[in-house]
Order: sequence, then C-alpha cells, then structure tokens
Amino acid sequence: MQIESYRTRLEEFEQNLNRELFRYYSGQKSRLEILSAYSDYADLFSAWSIREVEAELKKTSESFASRKKSLQKIHRFLIDQYLDSRTAPLTQESALFEAKQTLVWEGMDVGLSQVPGLLKNEPDAARRRKLSELHVRALGKSELRQKRVVQLNSAAVGLEFRNYTQARELINGTDYKQLLKSFDGVLDRLEDRYLEQLRVSFESTLGFPFSEAGSWDVAYWRKKNDPLHIFSQRHLLPVIEMTISEFGIQPEHSDAVTFDLESRASKKPGSFCIPIRIPQEVKVVMQPEDGSGSYAALLHESGHALHFAWTSSSLPVEYRIWGDRALSESYAFLFENCILDPKWLAHVLFFTESEEFLRFQYLLRVFLVRRCAGRLCFSMRLHEQESGADMPQVYAETMKAYTGVQHLPGSWLEELPDGFEAADCLRGWALESMLRDYLRSKYGRTWFLNRSSAGFLKEIWETGQLYNADELCREIGIGGLDPQVLADELSEGLR
Repeated sequence: MQIESYRTRLEEFEQNLNRELFRYYSGQKSRLEILSAYSDYADLFSAWSIREVEAELKKTSESFASRKKSLQKIHRFLIDQYLDSRTAPLTQESALFEAKQTLVWEGMDVGLSQVPGLLKNEPDAARRRKLSELHVRALGKSELRQKRVVQLNSAAVGLEFRNYTQARELINGTDYKQLLKSFDGVLDRLEDRYLEQLRVSFESTLGFPFSEAGSWDVAYWRKKNDPLHIFSQRHLLPVIEMTISEFGIQPEHSDAVTFDLESRASKKPGSFCIPIRIPQEVKVVMQPEDGSGSYAALLHESGHALHFAWTSSSLPVEYRIWGDRALSESYAFLFENCILDPKWLAHVLFFTESEEFLRFQYLLRVFLVRRCAGRLCFSMRLHEQESGADMPQVYAETMKAYTGVQHLPGSWLEELPDGFEAADCLRGWALESMLRDYLRSKYGRTWFLNRSSAGFLKEIWETGQLYNADELCREIGIGGLDPQVLADELSEGLR
C-alpha cells in the first residue's frame, strides 16, 4: 500500500470540497455542487480502499506506533467520507430544495433561511409558534432528509456496521452511550435549579406561563436579555482582532485567516470556519448583527481558525485535516467563552456592570448543553429504529425532557443532517472547561492577556489533529476527559 498516494489525494479532495462549501455558504454561489468532488475521488472513498487500509493497519506491528496511528486516521477518514459520498446526491438536492422553498408570511414569500431572524424579532408569542409551524410544514414537503438517514444506515450496514451510530462511534472513537450517561449524571444534579431559573426567566421576560413556552420562543428570549448597545455590530471585528493581537496569537502569515463578514442576500445564516488549506488558507464566514450572540459566534469561529492556522505545515496530511472534532471545538469554546469572563468584558468592551448579563449567560449555557445532550439522545434512538414512524413524537418528548420547553414534533427534521455533531460539542465543552481551568491556575484569571499562556496554546495548536481530546488531556497532565469540571462551573453560574 502506498500511503503517500492516499495522503496526496486526500488533501486534494479536502481542498476541492471545502472551497466549494466556502463559496456556497458565503453566498458566492447559489447552488451547492459537491457531487463532482466525490466522483473525482470515487475510487478513494470505496469499500475496496477502506479494506486495503484496514488490512494494512492489522498487519502493522504495535512497535510502529506512528505508522499505525496514521493508518488509523486515514482509515477513519475514508469511512467518514465514504458515508458522506453515498449521501452526497441527497445532500445536494436537499440544499437546492431548501434554498428555493418558501412559506407565506404576512402576505409575502419568505425563504426558509429567513425564519430564524423573524422568530428572533417577533414579539407576539402566538405568531412565533405559527411561524415555526409553517417552517416545519415547509420542510416537511420534502422527504430528502429522511431518505438521507435511511441511506446513511444502509451505507454503514454495507461496511458491516450494525447501523450508522456504530459507524460514527468508530470514526470518532467515542462510546455515545457512555458519553450521554456521563453528561446525564451531572446534568441531573442541576435539573431542579435549572428548571426553576428557566421558568422565572421565561415568565419575567415573555410574560406568559412557562408551561406554554416552546423552542420557537428561545431566540426572542435570548434577544430580550441581551444588552445590544454593549455588543454593537460595528465594534465586532475590531474587538476580535484586539483580543487576538493583545494575546499575541496572530498567525505567522497575516493572510492565513480571512474574515468574510460582508452582507450578501444568498449568504447562509449562522457562522462557519472553513479550512481550505491548513494552515495557509482558512475562511471565517458570518453575517453579523448586534448582540452578544454575534460576538460569541465570531470568537468561536476564530478559535477554530487559530487552531488551523497555527497547525504545523510539516505534519503529515492526516494530522492536519482530520481528527477528533471535539478537539477543535474545545479551542473554539475557549474563545467563545470570553464573553463569560467579567475581566474580558471590562477590558475590551468597558462592560463593568455585567452581573445580570452573566447570570443569564450561564442559564443559557446550561440550556445549550442540555439541548445538545437531547440531540445526541434522539440521534442515537433515530438510527437504532428500523422505522421512523414514531420519531416525531420521540423527538418532541426527548427535547422537552432535556430542555424543559416544548418542541414541535415536526421539527425533528431539523436535527437530521448533523445530530451526532452534538457529541463533538459535549466533549468539546468538557475539554474546554478543563483547559480553561488549567490556564487560569497556571497563568492567572487574565490568561487571555498573558503571552506565556499564548505560547502554551500555540504549542498545542501546532500539533494539529495529532491528539484526540482524551489524549490531549493526558498530554498536558489534567487527567482524563470528564464533564465534572464543566458541571461545577455551570452549578456555580446558576447560584
């Protein structure tokens, strides 16, 4: 087996695919076209290639640890992309359908991507629910997302996995049941306090009984508790750039990270970090607006971007472009959670009276962690079922149990594309809390102004994807990956 041939072609594929994703999500293309990227490398993402690498992996002695680890990464990357390649036609068709699909609101045709913004700004609770129901109905006009779930399971079974869940567990090196059990244990201890504070916050903010609250109210609830005048859109990029500059973590090559914050009609909502060539070309895409959410999102994507831009170019390709997603998520959360630090708020935004804001942010953070755990729980159940007939109701009940607010059964469709990313986020949150605790203990509360802590981060970023989250914990001497530090932090925040 020629491992260098695999490396060359994997890197070529990753660049071609990510360049296409960047153009589409940044709104520079109206259609997502990923089929050619997969068809050009169809022989690479095939059962034959997977078996070849698997055979080589089995016959490689444990004494050749470096080669064995490289082969394991390549093997998992091939399985990951094999599954995606089998569903690429449905992914592309679904993107086209959803880009064109509209619903009628206030006598006007509204695109599906506009709905989150409308919900965020709609003051009437009944209208928010109605809009959410219309959104669910519009998504339900296509069965493409459901077909993708079936295809993922079928492709996984074709590789001799029990189902897609088992395939993802191998790809990510994570036991999802054990992960969920560990988070359920710590979240259960916070449940009563969380639900009471959530009830008080919803009722005081929205003015109706908490029992009537639904997921359609969350964006408006967040906005009403946000000091928009503090988190002005016009200061967003300067604040991020100042944070990076003062910390001394600017990439060595000034053009390695590009921020695309331009407003485009076809730009997709949300924020994205798309590494086209690691470490030379990393794109951060966002359509900013006023509010702490934009600051948190751009800090988050900057954390991803800095990790990629500081990755050593001398690493083999498999250690640069693919690995444990929770690892990069932890770096992203590390910077996102600057908005939870009163010293950072005072230093960069002159926001000194932040106690009320921080109380809400910790409540919101518990909500987001619980929502992620609910999504993981639902995704595991989804891929274990032969029939999805009862999945809408299972979804509504699962998400209500985890978050405390109602979810429309039909909104299960929104979880289908990326349900297992919730596991990456949960593990990333756990690692981030441990990493931040380490930085504070070693470099002080204002670690984000300490050039020594910057040097430490650059050292671990340079290793790219060499380690997974558990290995990094052991490498820096903070024990095994454990959600308890996160739980303690959230418990303190709810007091």
